[in-house]
Amino acid sequence: MMEEKGEEEIKRICREVIERIRPDEEERRKVKAVAETIIAKLNKKASEMGMEVYAISVGSTARNTWISGEADIDVFIMFPEGVSEEELKENGLALAKSISDRYEERYASHPYIHAYFHDAEGRTEYEVDLVPCFSVKAASLLKSAVDRTPFHNEYIVKRISGLEEEVLLLKQFLKCRGIYGSEQRRKGFSGYLCELLSIRYSSFVELLRHASKWKYGERIDIEGRGTYKGAGKDPLIVIDPVDPNRNVAAAVSLDSFCRLIDAARDFLACPDASFFLLAKEKEMSKAEFVKLVKERGTELVMVLFEAPDVVEDVLFPQLRKAEASVKSMIERNGFTVYRSDVSVGGDKAFLVFELLVWCLPEIKRHEGPPVTLKHHSELFKSKYEPFSFGKRKAFTEKKNNSEVLLQRAVRIENGRYVVEVERKYTDVVDLLKHELKSCGSGKQVSESINKGYEVLKNEELMFFEGLGSFFSEFFGFG
Repeated sequence: MMEEKGEEEIKRICREVIERIRPDEEERRKVKAVAETIIAKLNKKASEMGMEVYAISVGSTARNTWISGEADIDVFIMFPEGVSEEELKENGLALAKSISDRYEERYASHPYIHAYFHDAEGRTEYEVDLVPCFSVKAASLLKSAVDRTPFHNEYIVKRISGLEEEVLLLKQFLKCRGIYGSEQRRKGFSGYLCELLSIRYSSFVELLRHASKWKYGERIDIEGRGTYKGAGKDPLIVIDPVDPNRNVAAAVSLDSFCRLIDAARDFLACPDASFFLLAKEKEMSKAEFVKLVKERGTELVMVLFEAPDVVEDVLFPQLRKAEASVKSMIERNGFTVYRSDVSVGGDKAFLVFELLVWCLPEIKRHEGPPVTLKHHSELFKSKYEPFSFGKRKAFTEKKNNSEVLLQRAVRIENGRYVVEVERKYTDVVDLLKHELKSCGSGKQVSESINKGYEVLKNEELMFFEGLGSFFSEFFGFG
């Protein structure tokens, strides 16, 4: 009886959520009209320019799986596969720009146009991606990664009818967990992945029931033809039905995977409408930040520099690479990183490290070879004696009016030679100021750091755009 009551409660909540997030007929009509107008303009202009190309609508707006108020229109410009890559880029961008009054050029596997269009009444502005691609005959004949998208669209359109609301529920559920979207900043679940999961499990609730029991390496193959192996590195594998050697869930991080599992268990155990409500974003003030760090007894160090002018999906992998490299350098030098993260705010990019140990003694222990290894022992002792500590300066003291040499002798512990040596860096800020440029990062991030950077700690941080929200989430208050 209790189980039936829970089922009814879940159904009630899902009905209420759908009423709130499902686009009404008016919104659908406007979005479709905008997409059709853009397609007509592109086709007409292409004909005038003598191009044998045509445009199609793809993505969530073509499949009725967008959340109300969040319609991002995707229009692909289909070029014959015999066209060269250079011609596709040049003519595709020229065509897209010719029908757009306001736009910016972006880059995926090749350049595309992100433009802004209004509906017929001029009241609502829509963001539209105009993407040139090759019209290949089969997904196995791709010339670029985006060529796969029309095949995705065709596959989903044939199967999604009647499941659109299940997709909306899943998207909203993931969005409220902060794991909707496959961008490198988020590493979550893409819209296409949400549609495939909805097709596989036929309902949002059934998906949650399965997700609550997922194990690392969970494999889902709707068509049963997958050849993708993954070598055990993917927490979730969802075979692309139009490309059997591709994992649609490759972007999903381990944490995003586990957040869905955890949230599925919690919702099924105690269903509540709050699971579908976005938490109000908290903006931590500088005073709150300084007070919190003081209470924690840690040191917060930030490396701050100008954000390179590249799209986030290029920028964030480079920032993550820099984060890993810098963290490794910090720890090699004896300091202890508790946690770290990266982000961008306004025109700034930054790496953040919270440290448990940020100051160290002047000396450090250095182990030599086993005493039984004669040759290596002689080399070690010749290097570190007679002035084991501070070879670059003599250590003496006055005793009975005579200078006495203070020798830090090489000693033996557990069968090995041990000596105390000077530590090059005793403060993590000093280390970062002098050695950061030696760390690995991507091309654009490296160039930006080489132009100049700051190393700031605790109360030295200036709170610029977005930093308060970042720290609110970093410390678990978001």
